[in-house]
Amino acid sequence: MVLALAPALLIFLIASNFINRSIEGWFKPQVERPLDQALAVAQTYYNNLERTALRHAQYLGRVIDRDGLLGDDRREALAAYLVEQQERLGISAITVFDAEGQELAHVTDPVLGDFPTRDVNESQLKRGLAGQDVTTVRELPSGDLIEAVLPVWSARGEERQIAGVIVVAAHVTERLESRVRGISQAFQEYKQLKLLKTPIKGIYILLFLLMTLIIIFSFTWFGLYLARGITGPIEQLAEGTREVAAGNLAYKVQARADDEIGALVQSFNRMTDDLAESKRRLEEAFLELSDKHTELEDRRRYIETVLEAITTGVVSFDPLGRLTTINRAAARMFGLSEATAVGRLLEEVFRGADMKGVVTLVHRTRRPKAGAIEQELHLRRRGATLSLLASATALRGPEGEYAGAVVVFDDLTELLKAQRVAAWREVAQRIAHEIKNPLTPIQLSAQRLRRRLSRTAGDDQRLVTECTETIIQEVDGLKRLVDEFSRFARMPVLAPKPTDVRPLVDSVVGLYRESHPGIALATRHADDLPLLEVDPDHIKRAVLNLVDNAVEAVGDAGEVVVETAHVPEAGHARIIVSDTGAGISAEDKEKLFLPHFSTKAAGMGLGLPIVWEIVTEHGGTIRVEDHEPRGSRFIIEVPVSRAPAPVEV
Repeated sequence: MVLALAPALLIFLIASNFINRSIEGWFKPQVERPLDQALAVAQTYYNNLERTALRHAQYLGRVIDRDGLLGDDRREALAAYLVEQQERLGISAITVFDAEGQELAHVTDPVLGDFPTRDVNESQLKRGLAGQDVTTVRELPSGDLIEAVLPVWSARGEERQIAGVIVVAAHVTERLESRVRGISQAFQEYKQLKLLKTPIKGIYILLFLLMTLIIIFSFTWFGLYLARGITGPIEQLAEGTREVAAGNLAYKVQARADDEIGALVQSFNRMTDDLAESKRRLEEAFLELSDKHTELEDRRRYIETVLEAITTGVVSFDPLGRLTTINRAAARMFGLSEATAVGRLLEEVFRGADMKGVVTLVHRTRRPKAGAIEQELHLRRRGATLSLLASATALRGPEGEYAGAVVVFDDLTELLKAQRVAAWREVAQRIAHEIKNPLTPIQLSAQRLRRRLSRTAGDDQRLVTECTETIIQEVDGLKRLVDEFSRFARMPVLAPKPTDVRPLVDSVVGLYRESHPGIALATRHADDLPLLEVDPDHIKRAVLNLVDNAVEAVGDAGEVVVETAHVPEAGHARIIVSDTGAGISAEDKEKLFLPHFSTKAAGMGLGLPIVWEIVTEHGGTIRVEDHEPRGSRFIIEVPVSRAPAPVEV
């Protein structure tokens, strides 16, 4: 190792010194200075063109203002003057805008052809109209276009005003532009290469260090190989005993010898074969048991996964009435914690007056030959009524003994609500059909009686007029009732399309501002609100119904606010109608969206069910909350489309 280490280190030091000197020569100042100067020349040339364009723009702006060429009757004179100055000054393009940002005249060099020389950046044009001088470099297929945007100041009157904007453009040919870009690109590449000077030196030094280590390792390995030829067989036997002691019975000693050591090696290998065969038989028995255990464990995990994924609540109890399992759906229904509920007694988990039905249901499964038992439960959770269908089944052991019970809870709240709405829709259809036909003949007959008998004098005329007027008014009321039933029973077919609901909400609120001057009506919109894939007529009808209810709730004085909001994480948009009225009680909140329920004395209870139907058909939800400090808030959530809504600036 010593004989190999000395020359390897000497070669490594010489090579490292040579690499340092060579790489330092690549990055001398004599190489960098010409590139830097060439780039400075190109930048100076572009800066001169920008200053020249600004001077031309200032000159042209003064002449245009002096001669009054921005007037509507001087357009031809302005165009002729621009053509003359474009040819005289050698300008590539000239564009003049008025104070409103509208283009008045544009001239361009015929050499540029159809290139978009009149496309001016809107932000630069706005800065020019604000009184700022702006220069920019725009790329064209034939080279670069240097533009100077300058305001045209009007000196007439007491104060200076901006009368327009002039844009002067100078064209840099493609050949010159490509050469300037080549100089800039070469300089940037040289700068990047200079930053890599130290890593490059490190790579070459590491390469020579690696070669040195390989040489040293090779000589070391050769020396050890010679020594291994003498002590190898004995060392392998010692290693074999350690491997066998560690449990590696497949280890074989590969030493080749014909003396006593060879016989010892053969005896050792036969011993390991016998031990390996015994171990193999034990492992086969163990694997059979492991497979059965794994199968049972997989089945258990599968059942647990299914129970956690389904929306039906599942609870199981042991023979002593202790809760053994409860899935996420059941814990959510009863407001329980899965971790703390498991292991507790039935009476401790389901305590309370509304929970007695669950306790009774589980106790009934203890009866001999008890089958599946079903019972409907009605619970109060967070101020709302929850309708559940509980089905209890007894678990039996191999000999028929009682081993516990399983209770399954199905949430029927939404199903019952939908059934009630469907039943009311059918009732509405029948009522509208039965009472609509006789209304018109009754009304016409009453009008005819009033015309015929109104000629009589005295009390008879007054009596006829009052009676017929009462008949006509009541018939009109019945017609309105029939119309409400008809709208509830047959909602129009949805025609969704991308819709910006903000102007729709503004139009609804605008209807009430003039007729209710004592109420503060306001709208608040989110700037990032996207388009909604909705039927605008249906959504307008829903918002109109909610705003009408809010206006009626606040009375003659109060505040009604309609807001729109975007919830991007949920992919929904919200329409919120809030008022400062008397509010809605917790008992009435559950029934608001049921047909024929109304808190108003003259209400028919069909407005909010129609709103609920519209929102549901759009795939959304509607809920009511308390509005702090007083009043109510109705919140509509509907999905949004991908296209962003245009925001007016």
